Amino acid sequence: MIQSIFLLSPTGEVLIERHFRGVTSRSVCETFWERASANLNHHGGISTASTIISTDPFPLYDTVPPVMEVVDTDANTTLYLFSILRDGLSYLAACPDEVAPLLVLEFLHRVADIFVDYFGSPADESAIKDNFSTVYQLLEEMCDFGWPLTTEPNSLKDMIRPPTVMGKLTSAVTGGAGAGVAE
Repeated sequence: MIQSIFLLSPTGEVLIERHFRGVTSRSVCETFWERASANLNHHGGISTASTIISTDPFPLYDTVPPVMEVVDTDANTTLYLFSILRDGLSYLAACPDEVAPLLVLEFLHRVADIFVDYFGSPADESAIKDNFSTVYQLLEEMCDFGWPLTTEPNSLKDMIRPPTVMGKLTSAVTGGAGAGVAE
């Protein structure tokens, strides 16, 4: 199933890296980013720059597919890389074997939805960086040894409390000592 999950910033920087079944090298992220950055926008998203370039009423769409076959150069193996784009972040899932693509893509969308539910909209780079430990806790609960497990927001909120203003204020006052505190 899913071997690793990566979250990439709008500049291609790896923000989150979570491995479930062995370690996937970051070379797959570099391969993905080379393909994605060659286009104005990726994952079929509407390019905001396209209206400047063209007078065509229909904006340009990209050519980066949501499922790619890439080579992990460190392990010399082939991986299937699933990707979505949400709030400027690229969510990537690396799978060593063939798997139902809609299962993995839907899981990535559920992860993005949960982040919006927990951190507010948009769940962008700053929200991920501000709630780093909560992101890892959520990924740990949502995926068990590479298999999607708990993706229901109410169930997750019973296990992991969403960050609050009071928790963030406590963290700022104590210098980060209460970073995991959720009221």
